[in-house]
Amino acid sequence: MIGAPTTMAHTAEPVTVDAEQYIARLRTQMAEAWGQAQAALALAREENAVRAAREADQARRIAELEATVAELRSAASTRP
Repeated sequence: MIGAPTTMAHTAEPVTVDAEQYIARLRTQMAEAWGQAQAALALAREENAVRAAREADQARRIAELEATVAELRSAASTRP
């Protein structure tokens, strides 16, 4: 029959859920997931900071090398 309420004919006793325990378990799971997400975010931020520092160091080193090349070219072109 369409629209009729469904029953749990396969069990002899009705299934009950203690809502407070269920909610408490969900809160615990959510808190754990939140903590894991925050830890992952902190790690990602730290990795990004390390990467940015490394890239800045590489950019500085490249600029120094380019300046050295320019000085050497300038010195070579002014020789008699």
